[in-house]
Amino acid sequence: MADKGTDAGFRGSKSTKGKDWAAVIGATALLATGGGALGYAASDVPSPDQVAVAVQSQAPAVEISDPADLLTPEDEARMVRDAERLQHPDTVKKIHYLVLNEGRDNVNDSVENFLRDNYPDEIGDERFANGVLIIGADMNSRHQFVFAGVDVLDQLKLWDGQRLDGAIDAMVPGLRDNNIPAGLFAGADYATDTEAVADWVVSGAETDRVMGTVVGTLLPGSVALGGGAIAAARREKRRKAIAQARADYALLANDYTGLSQRLDELDIRANSVSSAFANAELRSEWEDVRDNFLSLHDATQRYSVATDRQAWENRKALAEAAATMTGTGHAEDNINRLFDVERGDAAARRHLITDIREDIIQARRGVKSEELKRDLAELEQRVEWLDQHPDSPQFVDEFVRVLGDYRLLLDEVKRRQFSDVKEREQLRQPSLTEPGYIYNGYVPYIVLNDWHASNVRAEQQAQSSSSGSGATNTSFSSGFAGGGGSGSF
Repeated sequence: MADKGTDAGFRGSKSTKGKDWAAVIGATALLATGGGALGYAASDVPSPDQVAVAVQSQAPAVEISDPADLLTPEDEARMVRDAERLQHPDTVKKIHYLVLNEGRDNVNDSVENFLRDNYPDEIGDERFANGVLIIGADMNSRHQFVFAGVDVLDQLKLWDGQRLDGAIDAMVPGLRDNNIPAGLFAGADYATDTEAVADWVVSGAETDRVMGTVVGTLLPGSVALGGGAIAAARREKRRKAIAQARADYALLANDYTGLSQRLDELDIRANSVSSAFANAELRSEWEDVRDNFLSLHDATQRYSVATDRQAWENRKALAEAAATMTGTGHAEDNINRLFDVERGDAAARRHLITDIREDIIQARRGVKSEELKRDLAELEQRVEWLDQHPDSPQFVDEFVRVLGDYRLLLDEVKRRQFSDVKEREQLRQPSLTEPGYIYNGYVPYIVLNDWHASNVRAEQQAQSSSSGSGATNTSFSSGFAGGGGSGSF
């Protein structure tokens, strides 16, 4: 039977087949400096038959512990029936399904305490008893776990860094749906899959042999190769940064004078429009933009790019100055558009209406509520009227009302449809210094939808991390060694 530490070798919780060449080169450089071992590099790759898991004809005993009565009698009967479908590794004498509702921060401690109080034959001083496979969850704390005796861990490769993470992850979909029998069966099915165990061993040996061959071939020149590659990457990064610094310098040199000459007129426009487009917040934002722009008046004298060294040293300051310059240009466009809309420019009004209508169409396609769809359809008809009457004396007042109603609808979309996940990212309102700014405080549906999508991705990554190999919890507060681990769902 393979030793836990040796068997882990180069492998992680899943097959390392398909390592990219960057990882190979990194391993090469590490080995060249004496920082690793070759694992299976010199070993023959076994066949699946050679590493097949021994099975028994008789199904293991099934124990179900549910101290909080979260399972119905039908649930328990289903779990016993489903256990008969599992493969029967010969080390697994008993499968213990444990369903808790304690809410303790470290579910591992809950498992240890419960077994010591109720099933002392399943837990020893240092390890869980041989022959037992413990699968379960704490539905209060939303944590799932897989523990086992050393013989089971060895045979089924369920040590941390082997197949443990996969067994823990397999339970997540069912448990998230509060389908406890399905979640626990998925974990047990993954853990006892004897064919998958053999494939895991063979795949790991294949990877180790390939890595050993590559490392053995590259080892003599690995130090030079690694050092040369790093130096080349640094030179290329520096070259690009210097080129960008000079491009930023050119932007300042070419555009600052022209924009500064238009600044007085732009300042007058920003402070002269009288509709709800230009409220106190917009004017305050414009003052900040204007003052930041004025601070650039001697930037080309302060930040020289005459030599590569000067360009490199001034790259960050020039990047900030160029960003300020670009943002001021966008603010100019936005203020001019609002000014033209209020002064009756039909083309500017139709352009503004087009932006709003396209966003409403996207919202109608994306919302799930039929009520909100109807409200958005009615709003779109009002926008169509504005598009057909750009010369109406009531255009600005009606448009402000339409936009106000649209903001309320979008608030409702956010409340009903986009509150399903935690707000891991702050919803940022479009700024005067960005293209397409329309109205202070107005967040288009496409921005709202992108924000929600980012929160969903962040939530999925957090959940994956919490239940994946990077956050598997194998520790016990008592110092108990255990064997196995837990994740969250």
